[in-house]
Amino acid sequence: MASLNRLTKKRLGEILVDKGVITEEQVNDALRQQHQQGILFGEALVEQGLLTEEKMVSVLIEQFGIPYVDPRKYQISDDLLEIFDPAMMRRFQYVPIDMIGSVLVVAIAGLLSEELLSNMEDETGCTIELYITKMSAIKEVLNRFDDDE
Repeated sequence: MASLNRLTKKRLGEILVDKGVITEEQVNDALRQQHQQGILFGEALVEQGLLTEEKMVSVLIEQFGIPYVDPRKYQISDDLLEIFDPAMMRRFQYVPIDMIGSVLVVAIAGLLSEELLSNMEDETGCTIELYITKMSAIKEVLNRFDDDE
């Protein structure tokens, strides 16, 4: 199983506060919006203009040591996108972008957790290779997939 080798118990808000990117008050505001709208914490930060997607991606890359990929630059087959439930991909902000043998390459902009990674591997029987990406890139790929149906 792939591992989030530098996975921390700190939440994204704590990491951003520690780095001086946002304040505790801004974290609390974003958490309220997250719960009210049913969106991811990072989405709330971006919607409030507290953080750009680029800044969030750079913090995640630094924190987890996971490289960046732009899934919009891949020719993703419908078969590959049908591996996962579209509602789950939207909720957790990820898309599979390539399959190399038994390794499934996944671009993710949402919550990075061992539980999600384990669930993906259990569901597919593949080893998951994660790459960080932007929320807007995930949405664009999933919208394009929806349009194709």
